[in-house]
This record gives sequence, C-alpha cells and structure tokens, in this order.
Amino acid sequence: MAGIGFELRKLFRGNSLLSKIRGVLYASATTIGPLLIFLLLLLAVNLCIRFFGLDTADQLFFSSAFQYLFVLAVLVSCTLNTIVSRYTSDMIFEKKEDRVCDALYGSVFLSAVGCALFMLPICLLLWLEYGRPLLFLCGYYLLSILAGVTYTIMTFVSTIKEYKRVTFAFGSGILVAVAVYAALFFLAGWPVMESMIYAILAMFFVINLFLLTSVISFFPKGRGKYFAFLRYFAHYPFLFLSGFLYIVGLYTSNLVYWFFSDDISVTVDLFHVAPPYDMAMFLALLVNITGTVIFTIKVETQVYEKYKLYVTAIANASFAVIEKTRKNLMNTVDTQLFFIYEVQLVITTFLSCLGILFFPMLGLGGMVLDFFLLLGLAVYCIFSMYFTIVFLYYFDDQWGAFVSAALFFVVTLVLSFVFLGLGTAYYAVAPVAGAVAGWVFAFVRLKFFLKHINAHLFCRGYLGDPEGEKA
Repeated sequence: MAGIGFELRKLFRGNSLLSKIRGVLYASATTIGPLLIFLLLLLAVNLCIRFFGLDTADQLFFSSAFQYLFVLAVLVSCTLNTIVSRYTSDMIFEKKEDRVCDALYGSVFLSAVGCALFMLPICLLLWLEYGRPLLFLCGYYLLSILAGVTYTIMTFVSTIKEYKRVTFAFGSGILVAVAVYAALFFLAGWPVMESMIYAILAMFFVINLFLLTSVISFFPKGRGKYFAFLRYFAHYPFLFLSGFLYIVGLYTSNLVYWFFSDDISVTVDLFHVAPPYDMAMFLALLVNITGTVIFTIKVETQVYEKYKLYVTAIANASFAVIEKTRKNLMNTVDTQLFFIYEVQLVITTFLSCLGILFFPMLGLGGMVLDFFLLLGLAVYCIFSMYFTIVFLYYFDDQWGAFVSAALFFVVTLVLSFVFLGLGTAYYAVAPVAGAVAGWVFAFVRLKFFLKHINAHLFCRGYLGDPEGEKA
C-alpha cells in the first residue's frame, strides 16, 4: 500500500457514484487482483479438466500441481514483499523515486531465481521418476517463475495511480489465455493439460509485461543499485518475520494435513494434497476476500487524515492539541476497525449461508461443506487479525506485529498436530484458534500502543510519515 492512498483519497473525495465505483475498482485491482486471479484460475482449471474429459487421476494431478505452484509463488514472493514495500515507501517519501525501479528489477530477479530453484527438483522428479511429459513440465516450470514474479510486481503496482492499466493488464491476460488455449487444443491438437498450462503461462506473461511497463514508465530511470533494499532485512527483521509468518501460518494447517493426515491426505506422484480440506479453504478465501478491499478503502480514506493531523500536531502544537489529535486518531482507528470487522462478518455469514444452500448442487457436500463452515470463520479471523497487524505496521510497532503473527503460526501449527489424533471433525479448529490468538494479541497491543504513542514517537525522535510508515 505504498502509494495507493494518494489515488483513493482523490477518487473518494468526489461525491459522484462513478468516483466511488472507480475507487472500489482501483482498491480491488491493487489489493486482491493476483489472489483473485489465482483463486478463479483454480476454479477454472477444475471445471475445464472435467469438461474436456480428463480421467480422475489426471484431474487430481493437474489441480494438485497447480495448487503447489500457487503456494510456492506466494511463499517465495512474501519473503521479499514486506521489506520491499517498506523500502519503496521510504524512497517515495524521501523523493528518491529513481531507486524504485532498481528495487523492482532486483526483487523480480530474486523472486524468479527463488521460484526457479525450488521448482527445478520438483520438475526433474516428475520427469525422471513419474514420467510426466516434458512439454507439460517446461510450461509448468516457467509458469511457477512468472507467478512468483506477478506477486512481486504487485507490490510496486500499488504505487502507480493508473488503475485502468492494472485492470487492462488482467483483462488482456485472460483474453490471451482463452485465445492460446483455443489455438493449442482445437487447432494444433495438443492434449488438454499442455494446452491449459501454456494458455495460463501466456496469460501471466501478458499480465507481467503490462504491469512492468506501467511501473517502469511511472518512475525515473534507476542508478543500478538493484539490491539496495536488502539492507532493510537487517534494519527491520521483525517486519520481515511478521509478514513471512503470517503467510506461512495461512497455509500451515493445509501443509500439516497434506503430509500427516491418514484420513483426507491423497498422494499424486510426489504431491500430497487433502482435496476436501483444500477445496473448503479455497471457498473460505472467496467468501472473505472482500474484506481486503474494504480495509484498504477505510484506512486510506479515513485513518490517514487523522494520523496526518496527529504527527503535524506533535511537530508544532501544544500538548493539549497533541492529546486531542491522538484521541481523535484512536477513536477513528477503533471506529474503522470495528466497521471492517462487522461488515465483513455480515458478508461472510451471508455468503456462507448461500454456500450451504448451493454448494451441494455443485457436488460440494459432505466433508467439504463440514470443513467450509469452520474455515470460513477461520479465514474471517485471519483477515481480521491481519488488518489489525497492518495498523501496527502503520504506527511502526514491528515487534507487536511479529508477536501477533508468531502466535498465529505457532498455535495453528501445534493444534494442527494435536487434532490429527482427534479426527477430521476437529481439523478446521486449528486455524480458528490460531487466528483468534493472534487477533486478540494484535488488538490489545494496538490499543496499548495508541495510548502510549506520544512516548514512542518522542523517545525515538522520529515523527515518521503516514505514507512512509506503512509496510
């Protein structure tokens, strides 16, 4: 969110319905764009491989391979994104915008290398040990690299104010994917899996090309210091760890059940998956994804102005004025946080009820539905915890953010193993408990921190910047 606030505040100042719609579209494209694309792709992949007649074994292999690719891309990119976002924010605040493109090139390179190194042994084993077609594996390998690059680029996309370009990039990529699939499958006669993997590969190539061009054209040419942002890992270790543990914690229960559950785990070549749990998690993410957009809009259009008044008062005003602006800030944070909690809870409950009614009609019943009810609550709590952690980022409480994320990860991990012995009925309780633990700590920490924020800023001798302080 290094620069998204500038554009959102401009859009939402307008009173017209069109300006509000544009603001929502911009926030959606820059916050949930990649995640939504991946989730819809998972759904499209499952529908297409069934429609075009793949046997059950190939269907499970393809969906499992795509799922591993998605998790790998997220895990590799998240090791960089929190730090890169902080670095980009600082460079924009310090008017050193020429360094943003350098950081873009460096982080894209590291993300690509990371995905390439992790995916190489997987592809080699699939080829040498399991006899998977080399044509498919080449596309799969390249797609893993482009997927990781996409997540990295999106960190920089939030700094450009061209939401139309972002929307155009994703739209163009989808159209290209459809065209490539039709050409390969219907005209060239390629198998379904190969046609689909290269169609998706073409889509991500087009998306990355447009997004890279947009960011590069927005910022001045760099100085060749491509890896200067790496020093931030030493300066802000807890910032990196909090972001990393949050992402790992999100998938911890899945990973435990993939490799250690005798009840729902299935092995497909070298992939271990838990189909009913994975599908339920996928659906839970879909019903909660709107919370990210609501949060972004509320923070950037409501909280920012109060924070700006507060830091201005610290620099220039009397203690009475400072206290007044601090209390206004604290009240605004409380109001907006509870607004986000409440609205997303209503949305999650409503969509979950619809899911109970309609999922069985789509063949999604039994264990999927049982897991979905609790995982919908789990993802709601996870997102609510993350929104609270971002406020801790906002006020530079990196230690509090780290402890919150660590609690979430540790509790989820420990309980996932505990519930392995109690049966599948308890599996989804682990992420719920982990999220609640991290959420409660983050909220209590935030309340405490806001009460003592004067001392925090004065003792550090650093007022910060509303745009620069955000991770």
